[in-house]
Amino acid sequence: MPSVSHSEVDSYLLCRRKHYYGYGLSLERISTSQSLATGTAGHRILEAFYAHLLSLSDTAEGQLKNFDLALERAQSMYREIADEGYTDANNRAMLYDMLFHEEWGYFPNEFLVRNGWKVLAVEAEFSLIYDTDTESSYPFVVDMIVEDPEGRYVVIDHKFVYDFYTPAQTDLQPQIPKYIGALRAMNYQIAYGAYNMVRTRKLKTPAPDSMQYFMILKPNTDRVLNTFMEQLGVAAEIQALKELSIEEQDKRAYRTANKMVCQSCSFKDICSTELIGGNTQLMLKTEYKIRERRQIGVPDGEKK
Repeated sequence: MPSVSHSEVDSYLLCRRKHYYGYGLSLERISTSQSLATGTAGHRILEAFYAHLLSLSDTAEGQLKNFDLALERAQSMYREIADEGYTDANNRAMLYDMLFHEEWGYFPNEFLVRNGWKVLAVEAEFSLIYDTDTESSYPFVVDMIVEDPEGRYVVIDHKFVYDFYTPAQTDLQPQIPKYIGALRAMNYQIAYGAYNMVRTRKLKTPAPDSMQYFMILKPNTDRVLNTFMEQLGVAAEIQALKELSIEEQDKRAYRTANKMVCQSCSFKDICSTELIGGNTQLMLKTEYKIRERRQIGVPDGEKK
């Protein structure tokens, strides 16, 4: 079944060469950047907290009552991640403080459960089949779906960011509108979305409002439709590309090659080496590995 995710479309639009390495050859670096490691660790801790809350109660009142039990699960997850070898970056706030500091940490100032929002789903997997002839699908994973105090369903995406997004930036970012559009197409009555942001920047005098920001997004119907149609259009290009041989994909994997894209790209070393005709075999063996893709919408017995 052909499937193209939001992340794959994002990679393709950013740089076709990056897309080729990540999705054509399925490569990823063996070692991850510190910012990515912090974001991944933070997501795991938030997932552990909210999933445990949901397992304990399916009511807003019950989830608030069990807040401290879920907090213990979050702290346990932090210890697991530390035991796995996670270390904080020198130029970032400490992950434990970001989440657990008694004055300005995320959990002491947690917005959702403390204000009567009800957690409905955590790390929920979906796959929207939008072309029944080809069985083309849009797979996606939503960090959380919650019900607000007025009974409206909301898509939540957690973000660990150096600086908070601005309204101007979110006017163009497609992730939340795509999720809303796809879920509505699957008959889920999603009213709006939000970015639940935790700031990783090290501040001299951190405070709750400078370290957490719950940004609500209420895109109109045109925004949701146009963004999702762009997803489908780019997905069609990618699917057509994947029908070519890997050699032909390589030839068409053009580089964006500008500072903004390249400076944070995990493939910049292999990309620049290939550009000058260098040998990348040792680099492929020592610095990269084949990425195991998360398969969404496939029964467990069929996943590989």
